Amino acid sequence: MASTAFAYKALNGAGRLELGRIDASDSDDAIQKLGARGLIPVSVEEEAQQTAARAPIFTTRIPPAAVTQLLSDLSIMLNAGIRIDEALAIMEKEFDSGKLEPVVTRIRTDLASGKSFSSALEAWPALFPAFQVAMVRVAESSGKLPTLLSRIVEERQNFEALQSKVKSALRYPAVLFAGTICVLVFFMVGVVPQFEPMIVQGGDTDTMMVVMFGVSNFLSSYGLELLLALAVIVLLLVVAARRGLLWAWLWGSAKKLPLVSEIPGSYRTGRFARLLGIMVETGVAVPVAFKLISDTIDHGEAARVRAQQASDALRQGNRLGHALEILQLPPLAVRMLRLGEQSGELASLSYRVADFYEVRLERSLSRIVGLVGPAAVATISILIGGMIVSIMSTLMSFNDMVR
Repeated sequence: MASTAFAYKALNGAGRLELGRIDASDSDDAIQKLGARGLIPVSVEEEAQQTAARAPIFTTRIPPAAVTQLLSDLSIMLNAGIRIDEALAIMEKEFDSGKLEPVVTRIRTDLASGKSFSSALEAWPALFPAFQVAMVRVAESSGKLPTLLSRIVEERQNFEALQSKVKSALRYPAVLFAGTICVLVFFMVGVVPQFEPMIVQGGDTDTMMVVMFGVSNFLSSYGLELLLALAVIVLLLVVAARRGLLWAWLWGSAKKLPLVSEIPGSYRTGRFARLLGIMVETGVAVPVAFKLISDTIDHGEAARVRAQQASDALRQGNRLGHALEILQLPPLAVRMLRLGEQSGELASLSYRVADFYEVRLERSLSRIVGLVGPAAVATISILIGGMIVSIMSTLMSFNDMVR
């Protein structure tokens, strides 16, 4: 049988991520060869298909909720005793898969060619994160794939609900801020110029009036240039969001703000604890789980270094608490997870930590939403009210002079 070149990512015995190339008859053969070398595969892709496999993801823009529904439907059928190839055939013909139809077809084709389900999922890295593929691979070897898929669906639904709450809470102040800017711009461009000739002729202008007229003239003269600059900024933000840079920057900035500094920490801790519980329950080794989870929830080189140090610490025989401190988790989470390790109930305690920090996150979001609304209304009222009072005072003084 002809050999094919596969590009792989795998964790070695020290928990470090290795990138390389291996010749094998198929992806399953490549996985077996990597296992014989003492490596734990994270992803294995045929080199000629790497670009092709990833290209559709950008163009089709498949929403995460659709992927979750796909896995949910598949989980229901597997738990009902239907074979995975039959379940995919049913989904391909009878379910309205929409944009996911090529994904279902490709996975079914890969299974028919002899690949494992985890190997088939690796062809779609933007839809199925590495930690989920790793859990599926472990579940396949233990015969617990239906149960594991149910747990993955629960985790994805929980994560999507949590992410929706965070985005909704952040969207509200963003909309208020944008609305405030629009009202101010309209006032400066559409209202202030109407009074400028009259007030300038009177010669009685205070500093505030001078500033208002200067800003108004600037916006009127360079409005088109400012709109173009705004369009370029929005385009750059969209590009940064697609590459994951915007989200990382927002989290980094939020940690430095007094009112919202708790949000990133609670979000990260809750997500880490829930993923840890699922992976431990699945049978993934804790050092490997640490590395995969950190790659999923953290951003930046410093975070990757901490994750590697934590994984190395566990492999060297250090306690779980020490590794959690390296990852900079809150003291309460460290204590509870340490108790879970000592009592043999790490998965159960992980879920309880996740519940605690998710509730804490919701409280922080509710507090922010409750403060931002009144603050935005007060700010715009003070600014526009001050401008109106200044204009009317100047006009009244000018009227008194005429009399």
